[in-house]
Amino acid sequence: MHELPRRTDVVVVGTGAAGLTAALTAAAAGLQVTILEKAPVIGGTTVVSGGSIWAPANRWLADAGVPDSRDDALTYLRRLALDRVPDRVIEAFVDQVNPMLDLVVARTGLRFTPNLEHPDYQPDLPGAHPGGRTLQSDLFDATVLGELRGKLRPTHSTVPVTKLELDQWGMDTLDRWDWALIAERAAKGVVGMGAALVGELLYGCLRLGATVHTDTRAVRLRRTGGRVDGITVATGDGEVEILAQRGVVLASGGFEWDPAMVGQFLGVPMDAPASPPANAGDGLRMVMEVGAALGNMSEAWWGPMVYAAGDTYDGAPLFRPTSGLRALPGGIIVNRHGRRFSNEAMNYNDLGKAMATFDPIRYEYANLPCWLVFDDRFRSSYSVATATPDAPTPGWMATAPTLAELAGAVGIDPDGLADQVAEFNRHAAQGRDPQFGRGTTVYDRYRGDPAVSPHRNLRPLGDGPYYAVRLHLGCLGTKGGPLCDEHGQVRDVDGGLIDGLYACGNVAASPFGPGYPGAGATLAAGMTYGYLSGRSLAAG
Repeated sequence: MHELPRRTDVVVVGTGAAGLTAALTAAAAGLQVTILEKAPVIGGTTVVSGGSIWAPANRWLADAGVPDSRDDALTYLRRLALDRVPDRVIEAFVDQVNPMLDLVVARTGLRFTPNLEHPDYQPDLPGAHPGGRTLQSDLFDATVLGELRGKLRPTHSTVPVTKLELDQWGMDTLDRWDWALIAERAAKGVVGMGAALVGELLYGCLRLGATVHTDTRAVRLRRTGGRVDGITVATGDGEVEILAQRGVVLASGGFEWDPAMVGQFLGVPMDAPASPPANAGDGLRMVMEVGAALGNMSEAWWGPMVYAAGDTYDGAPLFRPTSGLRALPGGIIVNRHGRRFSNEAMNYNDLGKAMATFDPIRYEYANLPCWLVFDDRFRSSYSVATATPDAPTPGWMATAPTLAELAGAVGIDPDGLADQVAEFNRHAAQGRDPQFGRGTTVYDRYRGDPAVSPHRNLRPLGDGPYYAVRLHLGCLGTKGGPLCDEHGQVRDVDGGLIDGLYACGNVAASPFGPGYPGAGATLAAGMTYGYLSGRSLAAG
């Protein structure tokens, strides 16, 4: 580890993919780059992600002979943004995501493969694509990091697999995984998915001379004559001011772990953040102090989460996403009235929005709380959070011999649940869901269990005992913060720009507004605007 400098060209706050891409871009242009991380480990939210990157009209897709276009991507993104994002900001993403990828491929060991089976999250909207916009990276040998290997943030599972392998083996069918291969990789210091992406970017930054400093929390921006030209950090030895001659890039994550900010800005009872608990709004506080304009503050990368009691990460509760689990046959999601309220197999972001629906007549959140209810065949076939099929049923998973008893145990209306299951079963027996269309989109069918026929997403709930686990309204991170222009530069409250200050990733207002285009869009937006920030700082 290097001594913290008092003067540098560029300070980057945050070591997720967005911040590391900004650092890589600036360092590749010959600038002296100092990277700060408040946690004792490197990687932020990126490490606990799948490490995918959503890139429309990418060259790997073209090499596979699959057509895509700029116009289609713009049509799709404009629809998702609901007129809440300036067109130039959307266009900058579409036009620069691929140049960003060219840079990281040239300056790191990253190699990408298009996931031709993974559709966009809203596959039926104009401009959407049935597969290949989502890119997956390979594994990474973390031993090349030397002493920094131990500083790479551990993942939730610590399992070294690629996203493509996860799709092939099934994320909820652990008995189908190649555990001998996984053990061999782990013994060699190999990591996968988000950890591999961070590892490659970090190694590229280090080779270009950038320095990284952990346990170093940025607390205050220095603004001189209207320009941000430095930052104050808190270390174990007290506060230190670092001058940044070109500027500062904030990539410090969202505010999902700060209950006061969540209550003030999100406007819904989000109680299950799935990111590292270091994401507590530090960057947001700093930009508000210097008069930044804010946007998209009520939005997050939403998702239904499950909590296995006692499951922790970094000393906080670990809330696990349910992307594949909900799409499997033999289960349904119901609210307290026993009624389904959405297509269980749809993308997690939009299902999260359905969970947050407010009923103005009853004056309550109509679908909170809600539960995933499933039968004995489901329980004996799939892993639910930490509960594998062969494990004893844990206390956090309710079970009962009949649906009526299960409903009584968790607080669901028993008559409503009985009616709903009867209605669902009648249609599921025919492979249909006329109420919400589960299993009708290419995205739904990407999930599910291919070993189940005639439909991988639909099967009537069969014999008991029956089970229920509560689903929490959670998020992968918030997506509101300072408004930025098409170069990543932060705007001030009067509509101008704050000289020397840039933001990217979840600390900033998302270039997609309320939308979530597809798997890897979070990282793609952060990395692209990190690239634009680094390029702008290099231009002077």
